[in-house]
Amino acid sequence: MTIEEIRQVVKNDAETKHLNISDVDLYKVYQYIVERDEHVDRDGYRPVLKTEPYIEIVYLPTKEKADTIKKNKIKQNLKFYDSEIYIQDASLDRFEVFNEEREKIYRLASDFVNLYRKDRFQKGLYIYGRYATGKSYLMSAIAQNLAERNISVLFVYMPDLVRSIKQGMNEGNLEARINQLKQADVLMVDDIGGEHMSAWFRDEVLVPVMQYRLSAQLPVFMTSNFEFVQLIDLLAVTKDESDRVKATRLIQRLKDLMVYVKLTEGPAQRQKGLKKM
Repeated sequence: MTIEEIRQVVKNDAETKHLNISDVDLYKVYQYIVERDEHVDRDGYRPVLKTEPYIEIVYLPTKEKADTIKKNKIKQNLKFYDSEIYIQDASLDRFEVFNEEREKIYRLASDFVNLYRKDRFQKGLYIYGRYATGKSYLMSAIAQNLAERNISVLFVYMPDLVRSIKQGMNEGNLEARINQLKQADVLMVDDIGGEHMSAWFRDEVLVPVMQYRLSAQLPVFMTSNFEFVQLIDLLAVTKDESDRVKATRLIQRLKDLMVYVKLTEGPAQRQKGLKKM
């Protein structure tokens, strides 16, 4: 094609006809039109014409490619402790906010994700509420949002953790497993109180991990069906005064590491309430 024929193509195109294009950039714009109309896909990237501060063709990911990139980032940065029990499609954008309680917890979660920096300590969240209020969904959403931002997260399901520690004792790699919990950039423990734990597990695993993370200023998130007071009763395994003191000390570390927030009404409970009205 002659340069005049190329110019006519550019002038007749709805997207480019308003542009004031020099001869130097003319072929570049024409190349863009051809690739756009032929739906050129360069390994999942599509052409986009940029006109400021100068004319250039850039290649942006298609929706499918963007989804793949997102999943790969999550896979790279979100680690699991001997299980993958979390909600894979969870998102803060889809967390339902319909009362002040959920508005508060959404704001706290969003602030943590947006403001997190390795060189500045932020408290995590202790999310308390009854079954099916969305605790695990919210923590999964926070984990995935952090992982998308290239922040390393270790996600732990408490009942699996108890079993994993027992396995570590048998395999001789207990210290390595505990160090994982201590050193993760962000530690998330789902369903604390959901599994019976021994006094040994409390004193030799949970206390050292939480003390290390408090000293190193590394954030922790937890979900539970139990308030702190109820959790003390669960952690005071033998129920004698000495055990209760040890459990109380652990709870104090949790308070120093996390903001206590309630999540007592989920979408299911709300729907039941609306039907009764």
